[in-house]
Amino acid sequence: MKNLSNELKKISDLVSTKGASNEQIVEAQNKLSLEFPTNYIEYLKEFGLVTFYGVEWQGLNGPDYLNVVKSTLEARETYSDFPVNMFILEDLGFDGVLVLVDTKGSVYEWQYGRCKKIYSSIIDYLEECLDREN
Repeated sequence: MKNLSNELKKISDLVSTKGASNEQIVEAQNKLSLEFPTNYIEYLKEFGLVTFYGVEWQGLNGPDYLNVVKSTLEARETYSDFPVNMFILEDLGFDGVLVLVDTKGSVYEWQYGRCKKIYSSIIDYLEECLDREN
């Protein structure tokens, strides 16, 4: 099985912030009242957050608009039907489309209350993101 961190390291134009500490990750999970999937925890520890090819994945140790805790809590306040067992991985920046991840690591597209599973894992979603280079 592919490792998310290893696949991200292969991206030539990858920009990342400082990796998050165990304490930061536990605090983020507590604030969101959920547990991150293992591969997302590894991503946070290694990269904090990443950007590449116009893709901006949320995480920790970056600007507020890419902070997974801040943006997920804001979405929960804004949308009464926002799923409480998910967090924002990416805000696509148009028509309210958000890419969410659940505690098991499945990836969903969410838009104004409609939530549809699009991938079984973050690494599968990464392949779609890599296509944005073209």
